[in-house]
Parts: sequence; structure tokens; C-alpha cells
Amino acid sequence: MAARALLAFLLAEQEDADDRARAAIRRFRRSTKTSSRSQKSSTEPEADAACSKPVKAEPPPTKRHKTGVRCAGDYLRKGGMAAFYNLSDFHTHFGMTRTQVEDLLNQLQPHYPYERGSKLPLENVVLASLWVLSSQESYRVIAERFQTGKSVICASLHTFCNLVSGNLENHIRWPVVTAVKGTVRGFEELGFPGTLGAMGAFHITISKPKDVEEPNEYMKETGVYYTTLLAVCNNKYKFTYVNVGHPGAFDNAEVFRRCELYKAFQEDPHSLLPNNFHIGNKSYSYHILADGRFPLSEYVMTPYKDDHHLNAKEQEYNKRQLSAVCSISKAIGVLKARFTRLKSLPMQHLAQCSVAIKACCILHNICVHTSDVDIYGANDMTNEMTTCTPIGFESNVTGENKRKAIADSFS
Repeated sequence: MAARALLAFLLAEQEDADDRARAAIRRFRRSTKTSSRSQKSSTEPEADAACSKPVKAEPPPTKRHKTGVRCAGDYLRKGGMAAFYNLSDFHTHFGMTRTQVEDLLNQLQPHYPYERGSKLPLENVVLASLWVLSSQESYRVIAERFQTGKSVICASLHTFCNLVSGNLENHIRWPVVTAVKGTVRGFEELGFPGTLGAMGAFHITISKPKDVEEPNEYMKETGVYYTTLLAVCNNKYKFTYVNVGHPGAFDNAEVFRRCELYKAFQEDPHSLLPNNFHIGNKSYSYHILADGRFPLSEYVMTPYKDDHHLNAKEQEYNKRQLSAVCSISKAIGVLKARFTRLKSLPMQHLAQCSVAIKACCILHNICVHTSDVDIYGANDMTNEMTTCTPIGFESNVTGENKRKAIADSFS
């Protein structure tokens, strides 16, 4: 009995202990919930205050470009293209002065609608292209200099040349009205009367053209291809007519015969050469001068062939004629000295070469108009004219009589 009573007492004590333990757990849980609720209510104002503060947006990550490639906007960052304006030898690198480039930009801007991100700013296109035309550096080197890609330089050059040749061709124009008098007077000061221009044809080295049916017609030497620039200039080395694109294998007379200028002289010469040149009592048309590789006519005065039997007046004629006609040789010399890329054009299509050469002639005229030709030593250019006679042209009696009348007028 005593043992059973003891066992019952112990069981009752165990149950009481379990009840107390469960009660303690419940109190702990209630206290934990109350504490967390009060903590949450105390931190809510701080959280609301934090949310009410403006959050500063993180700047978007800067895009990284491959080496040598830049987007259009990058050109103008940290000085960009504007830094080139600070070059002390700006004229040497671009072939034009700062003022001339700024004027050029103003003339081209209406023809170059620009939307940011769609294509390069006009300033970039102009400066990069002028650098290409004024140097013989490789496209790769120029691309590195301008921190862009080679393809961008090529595309910019073609865009620029098309812009210039297509929209500024009015800078090359035949003399009319008051310009006629000024040009005639200028050549008279050089020693030859009745002259409206000096004409010459010059070779420009190109790559083998891929856009012509007979590329070998452009090969004058083994493996070397040329196209011909035929030009007329006034006494101030300004071009008044240019024609480019004929094969280098053609002689000067053949190139001239294929030009529209030759056709105009045959069909309506007085529209270009007024009949206002007087020798004694006889009236003649004005004329242009050319060397012996061109055909003599009433409208093109060439020198006598030097066969060592010329009389004094014929020799004096040749001396004066060659002195005046060398204006075109000097003009081409200045053109190539200003835009040295013309010494060799690494373009694969003749059409691109022709546009680039014409663009350079237009830019040359813009510069000559502001009288900076002396920088390139125009007076030091050698005379490339000749007194030889072209083959394949019949003698022109009218031209011979006019030439004799001019020679006889020289005392």
C-alpha cells in the first residue's frame, strides 16, 4: 500500500510539472508576439520617412566600344573634333584655313540633314575627309588618328566628295560679262592677247577600275592605271572648266575631242568665246591657250612646232604663248600640292575617283578665291607644256591665219 501511494504521488507531481512547463511556453510565445508588434510599430515612421526621401538614380553604365570604334556622339566628347581646330599647322593638315572650313560647313549644312545617332555630324565628315585628301597617310592610320574605324573614314570621304561635287559645282564656272574683261586683261599682263583661259590635260594615278568595261584603257604603263583630268583655268589659277574620267591611255587631243567643251566650240563657239578680239582692222573670237599636244583652231591657240627654223616673230609668239599657257600647269601643281591624295587615289571605282577629283577642284577654287595660292609656291611650278604637234588632226587654216596675225602683232 505504501508503495502504491508513493507511485501515485510521484505521477501527480510529474503532471503538475508538465502543466507548469506548458504554461511557461505559452507566456513566452505571447511575450514574443507583443515585443515584435511593438518593435514594428516603432520602426514604421522611420520606414515611411525613408520612403518619402527621393532616391538618387544610379547613372546607366557607360557602353564600352571596341578599340578604334566610336559612336557619333563620342567624336565631340572631351574636345573631340574641336581639338583639331587648335592645331598650329591646321592649314597644312587640312589644305584649308579655319575660316575656309567654317565657310564650307555653312555651305554644305543645308544639304546634309543630320539626326543625332543616325549618321556622323557634318563637322566630323568634313574634317576627316579633308585630312584624307590633304595627306597620303593610309586609311588605317587616319582612322586611328580620329579614333574611329577605317570603314567610317571611307564612307565619310565618299559622302563628303558627293556633297561638294553635287552642290558646290557653281564654284567652277566659265567667265561671263565682267569676268571676261578681267580674264582677258590678266592674260594680256602675262603677254598674250585675246585669251579667256589656259587648257591642259594631266594624269592622276588610280587603282584598276572595276566599273568600266575596258579597264586596260586606263593603263598607260605596265600595271599602273591613270585617269585624265582636263581643265581650263584663268590667269589666277582658278578652274573655269574641268572634265575627268577619260582613260589615261588616250592622248590629250583625243581627250579634248571627247569633251563637251570641244563640241561647244564646234557648234556654238561664240556662246563661250565672244567675237570681240581685234587685231588691226580684223575682228576675231576670243580663244583659249593650249600646248602642242592639242589641235590648233580659231578657238584654241597652240605654239608653233619648234623645228629650229622659226623666224623671230614666231619665236616671240612661242615665248609669250608658253609663258601664258603655263598657268594651267601651275594650277594643277597647286591642286596636287594642296590635296596630295591626288598623287594616287586608292579607289576601286572610276566614278568615285571622278567625283573625288572634281571635289578637289571645287575646293581648290574656294581657296584660290581667297588668294592663298602663294603658300604652295605657284610661281615655282615647272612648266610641263610642249610644242609637239598632235597626231590625227587636220591642219586648220583659220587657226593658222589667226596665229600668224597674232605673231605679226608682236614687235
